[in-house]
Amino acid sequence: MAPSSTTTPAVLHARLMARARLRHLQLLVHIAELASLQKAAEAIGMSQPGATHALAEMESILGMPLFERHSRGMRPTALGHALLPPVRQAIRQVLACAETVASMGAGAAGTVRIGTIGAGLSGVLARVIPSFSSAQPEVVVDVQMVAVDDLLQLLERGEVDLLCCRAPPQLPSAMSFLPLAEDGYAVVCGPQHPMAGRRGVKLTELAAQVWLTPPPTGIAARDFHLLFDLLGGPPRTCWVSGRALLLTLAMLQQRELLSLIPRNTALQMLEAGLLAEVHCAPGLLSALPPVGLVAPADLSRCSQATRRFVEHAQQVLAAA
Repeated sequence: MAPSSTTTPAVLHARLMARARLRHLQLLVHIAELASLQKAAEAIGMSQPGATHALAEMESILGMPLFERHSRGMRPTALGHALLPPVRQAIRQVLACAETVASMGAGAAGTVRIGTIGAGLSGVLARVIPSFSSAQPEVVVDVQMVAVDDLLQLLERGEVDLLCCRAPPQLPSAMSFLPLAEDGYAVVCGPQHPMAGRRGVKLTELAAQVWLTPPPTGIAARDFHLLFDLLGGPPRTCWVSGRALLLTLAMLQQRELLSLIPRNTALQMLEAGLLAEVHCAPGLLSALPPVGLVAPADLSRCSQATRRFVEHAQQVLAAA
């Protein structure tokens, strides 16, 4: 079943469009997950002969085997492993289509899908979405928390309409960044901490405290170390780190720890009194780039719901 050396992506694409079925894709995912053709067939309501035929047809289209049999069932070949991520993505997109149709059939006027980082969620979306949903109750707003490294991929795959983040280092030419909220670091702690609410705190005082370690791959980790390089050595730290803000909240509320966090990330918890700020001496903490929306440069190409959301966000945050 070796593919022809002259087979091109265009030829394979034409074959897939003409002969492949969504059922084929669903079957491939279930075989990989269950390691059994029979169990996969049962899971999606196919007969075993039908599943056998569907798998053989898919392998015929591609010209290469997707699974191999072994003592404990079936496992993907190298090609099968390579195809599983895009196949799963295709199935998720079909599900998104179904959800859109169902919501609009129930009266929704459109959907806005937004991928966001923590600072975007707290500093922008939490300030914008409540009033937007009141003004546009017929629009469905779907928000996904995303790691910063995955943001542009999400947009390029068409899984979201907007990103809420800082300006990426490189943007596709068809996209633009709309800054909405200024940002900078805040030193935060639980309300019970002896330094809660203190003003004009100096670096030497900060160095005497125990700190929650920032996530190692983010900008906070870099700037955290730069801050304490001024003292010539690392501070005392609690070696618990993670991007989950609820974990940070639990640690700060239950232990006397300080944490260096982008202000927009902590904004909602500061305003709710769940966290307190330690006000540092001027110039001690680094500035941060603003948070905003990554949107198509030509907004006229967006859906009406997306255009309304962008305009509403700009109005709300300009007033704030």
